[in-house]
Amino acid sequence: MQERGERTSIDSSLRSGGGGAVRLRVRLLGAAEVILDGRRLREFNSPRLQRFLAMIALRREPHERSRLAFVLWPESSERQAHTNLRKLIHEFRRALPGVEDFIEIEKKTVRWLPTAPSEVDVLSFRDAIASGDFEQASRLYHGDLLPSCYDDWVLQEREELRAEALGVHRRLAKAAAERDDHRAAIRHAEAVNDLDAADEAAIRILMQAHLALGDRAAALRAYQRYADTLRRELAIEPGEDLVALCDVFRGDPSDRDRPRVSDQDVPPFVGRDQEWRAVLEAWRTSRAGRAHLALLTGVPGIGKSRLAQELGRQAQSGGHEVATARAYEAAGRLPWGPVVDLLRSAGIQQRIRAVGQVWTAELTRLLPELGSAIGQPPNGVARRHRLFDAVCQAIAVHDKAQVLIIDDLQWCDTETIELIGYLLRAYPQTPVLIVGTVRWEELPDRHPLPGLVDALERDQAVTVITIDALDQASTAALAAELQSVEEIDPGLADRLWSETEGNPLFVVETIQAGISSAGAQGVLTPTMRSVLRARLGQLTNGAQNLAEVAAIFGRSFSAHAIVTAMGVGEQAIADQLDELWRRRIVIERGQGYDFSHDKLREVALEMINPARRRRLHRVVANALVREHREDPTAVSAQLAAHYDQAGMVEQAIAAYRTAGARAVAMSGLDEAVAMYRRALALLAELQASPDRDAIELDIRIALGSPLVAIKGYGAESSHRLYERAQSICRKLGVPIAPPILRGLGLARLQGCRFDASSDFAKALIDHESGDQVAGTEGRYLMGVSAFWQGDLGKSHRFLEAAIEHYDTARREEHLALYAQDPRAVCLVRLGLSTLWSGDPARAEAMARSARELADELDHLMTSAYVITYGAILAAVAGDFIRLEDILTHADRVWSRLSERYLRVVLDALRAWLDVRAGSDAGIGKILQSVERSRIEGENLHLSFTLLLLAMARGLRDELHEGRAATRDALAWSERCNQRYLVAELLRVDGELAYGLGETDHALSSLRQAVDVSRTQGAQWLRLKALHSLALRFPDPEVQAELAALADQLPSGQDLPAFRAATAFLRGTG
Repeated sequence: MQERGERTSIDSSLRSGGGGAVRLRVRLLGAAEVILDGRRLREFNSPRLQRFLAMIALRREPHERSRLAFVLWPESSERQAHTNLRKLIHEFRRALPGVEDFIEIEKKTVRWLPTAPSEVDVLSFRDAIASGDFEQASRLYHGDLLPSCYDDWVLQEREELRAEALGVHRRLAKAAAERDDHRAAIRHAEAVNDLDAADEAAIRILMQAHLALGDRAAALRAYQRYADTLRRELAIEPGEDLVALCDVFRGDPSDRDRPRVSDQDVPPFVGRDQEWRAVLEAWRTSRAGRAHLALLTGVPGIGKSRLAQELGRQAQSGGHEVATARAYEAAGRLPWGPVVDLLRSAGIQQRIRAVGQVWTAELTRLLPELGSAIGQPPNGVARRHRLFDAVCQAIAVHDKAQVLIIDDLQWCDTETIELIGYLLRAYPQTPVLIVGTVRWEELPDRHPLPGLVDALERDQAVTVITIDALDQASTAALAAELQSVEEIDPGLADRLWSETEGNPLFVVETIQAGISSAGAQGVLTPTMRSVLRARLGQLTNGAQNLAEVAAIFGRSFSAHAIVTAMGVGEQAIADQLDELWRRRIVIERGQGYDFSHDKLREVALEMINPARRRRLHRVVANALVREHREDPTAVSAQLAAHYDQAGMVEQAIAAYRTAGARAVAMSGLDEAVAMYRRALALLAELQASPDRDAIELDIRIALGSPLVAIKGYGAESSHRLYERAQSICRKLGVPIAPPILRGLGLARLQGCRFDASSDFAKALIDHESGDQVAGTEGRYLMGVSAFWQGDLGKSHRFLEAAIEHYDTARREEHLALYAQDPRAVCLVRLGLSTLWSGDPARAEAMARSARELADELDHLMTSAYVITYGAILAAVAGDFIRLEDILTHADRVWSRLSERYLRVVLDALRAWLDVRAGSDAGIGKILQSVERSRIEGENLHLSFTLLLLAMARGLRDELHEGRAATRDALAWSERCNQRYLVAELLRVDGELAYGLGETDHALSSLRQAVDVSRTQGAQWLRLKALHSLALRFPDPEVQAELAALADQLPSGQDLPAFRAATAFLRGTG
């Protein structure tokens, strides 16, 4: 049984299927989550799908369809339950791409495939218990099964799983307490209390573990919580035994502040399985009667001493003697220093009395307190060997295995190193293990240790164990142990790994410094700084100079770049690089070099005085220019930073502008904004002049494209940008540049000020420059302004003209200055007006062409725009399969973007589909989108999100709330003359009013919907409005108008709205 959870854990517990990579991960404990090929499937936010998934995934046996139908719909008729199940399975197939790879769906049964490349946390949890890997089971149990579901069968399964988890933690808590693993005992006892707050055995283990760690206050707090729980929930007092134990803990008041030896000062021991096995093997060799040296190597803070300490603790717990010593750099390699410390350990001191007078007399040369030396010592080698033998006698006289630990052998004197070799070779059958820690990179020249290791390797009397940094998982595990939690937040784990790169000392220091996942400031504690300064301080002058230049370059650098920057011969640089490599300051990475830890670079920078640092930045910038003379734009961001740090303001501004343009071209929007903003900040340092203003104007125009891609045109920062640019144009006496006009126009459009946006569109079309790019953008702006006002004809004309006017050869100019490709954008917007006009198939073809063009361009802002309006088109057409496909594609696009303003529409649409699927959470998400659309200046999609809210309320029979949403939207549309959606809003309002029995209101709204749509030429909305009116208030004239319109529409016969209308007509014919 693997109660201790050794890391040789079973792979089988990690997946429900056979070998191969896991593609599908299903989490049902604590929360419901489905991840396929690394992507979270939002479709499974639906409670209905979650319940079905849980039911089939909790067991590997086939499930009878009849039983599934009964359990999921216990109050429905058998026929209805089977119908519901068929619909649900159909929905499930669409929600899980490649469903057949994971689930076998037959006519009578449904089964989770046991050989599928999938992982279900419940199955893995139970597998771990069955295999005896209780630690793994405890890690897999994240909480209750489907905590938001209260179906009877879920409640039963939930209680069974809780009981199994309770048993696991009880077992682990007891086992940890028995082996004195107090931290593990606390962790598992607390887990028991979370599952069963009245478990007395667990609270006893918890209190005793806290006390063993010297934390009496925590033990008493645990007791008090337990007692309060018993009184509050069961109206009883704790048992007499526990009360007595608590009194013992309180103890004598005079004893409470007495210092105690505590494991709290010892960092947790994690992530060293391979190294631990190696040192245990060396210990077994010594216990078998073979003297042995275990040499632990690695950089400072990596865990050499901690590994030696852990072995010492285990040896002591087994009744073996352990003595420790260390060498000190400041001691100037004092002869015999560590040996004297070992001889003065309690165990060896007792043995010295048994070695006889002759050997004791020899030892007085090292330990004067033993008495006076007898006679004159022999000279030379004989004297040395006699002293070696005396020390060895004191150690070897003990026939029980022992461990001698010597830290920092690199600073040991020659005598100590020679004594180690003498003991191991002259007394090879002594059961002693010498554990030494060493930093090879700090070994002085001609130090005897390498020669000793070579000799011992021939005798197989040495084990060299190299200790490297922890991996990311072990780093997180160490942090969790330090914080006494099961696991740390993933964001904190990522940041901790970035800060420490797996150095255990740095992990401890960083956790103690209070690092959080949200912070951006790097952590560099005094201890970390001291360790790193000491390493850098040991370098020769030449190597230290090279380290400084390398730190200025950044983490990665090439030897050629260093040669160029330092102006020193290649051989000298090679020697200095070799020193840095030997001391593990730098490592090889690819074709160049890199600092072995970013903190080393940070401290190296700190050690350079400001004046020298500025000069080095200038030197490095010049070196980069020479090295990349063929394409300096590739390193423009680095050049900008170096010029900036060197105080070369004008060169820095130019480089930041180049870097910003390059970032825009590569869709690095955030980086581009940062580059341009820094250029503007530096520009403020220059003396005011027309030339300075002209440069600022150019930078602001260039900044507009990435900024609006992130924030949107309606954002305050975007508005300020373009207003300032406009004022500079007036100050300089030049025409307002087209990108500024379009930016200001779209800002008005985003705030639903359509007359103003149309004025800016006209200014673009008539711009005195006659620029074709400006004309295209102006026609686009005019076309979309007309659409929002419900003028479909005008919208159609200008969008078509924009496409005709577009010059493909100037595409890059559009992308750089206007943030999107007008052909793709105008195509999808033309599709929207075409749908409104009554041709869904042609509209869909246009949207599809727009998406294909956006995909071909691989331009994120264009793709985001096309996806958003393609989704609106699919939603209004009622093509829900198409809409789901678009939203899935949107997830892939948005994974390459941070939060962007256009997401408000997609989030609302996704939530609306959730409501249609029966989700209770969808309404809240739509309300969030509505509130985001109310932000001043960003109201363009307020009426659409309110429409979705009204329809969602209607689906849930929340008719009053639905009408409140339509009235709100209609009032907004009237106030700002945004009339494109008025007909549909009136139709939905009429349907809701009819459902409430308010027939007069219903009739009025539906008639208005027909009139508005007829006036606008919005034939698709007119079809829906006529159908609703004819259905609710039968009228031959209305039915005739509906029939005539259905015959006129060129497409859409396969869509739900058209099918419903024609079915109605057939039923009344």
